[in-house]
Amino acid sequence: MRFGRANAGGTNVTGNGNQVNTGRVGGDMRQVHVSGPAASDPRLLAAQARLTELEAALDTHADEVHSIDSCRRAVARIDEELSTPAPDGRRLTENLEMLSLALGSATSLTSLAGSLRSAIEALLS
Repeated sequence: MRFGRANAGGTNVTGNGNQVNTGRVGGDMRQVHVSGPAASDPRLLAAQARLTELEAALDTHADEVHSIDSCRRAVARIDEELSTPAPDGRRLTENLEMLSLALGSATSLTSLAGSLRSAIEALLS
């Protein structure tokens, strides 16, 4: 005795993302995976380089800033956003503002923060 429809098929996606097709399949079954931003974008590379410079300078000048913890949080959030496939300009701008406030008047760091801001603005334009 047989239950169900003859040639009944379906698509099942396993926990690890593998697609298992049973029955007849029509159309194009290719899968495209995109992960992360294009590493060769010079604007992105410039923004990441400025962020790395600022992060290193924070370690050197930690005692000059208004709030080192806030600076590190802002830098981590900017780094996280720059690592996404499509960085969110609003989030980057908000974290740049938070970074600027946390830096206070540490002149040795404000110029680096300004160059980071310029690199991010170029990336977003």
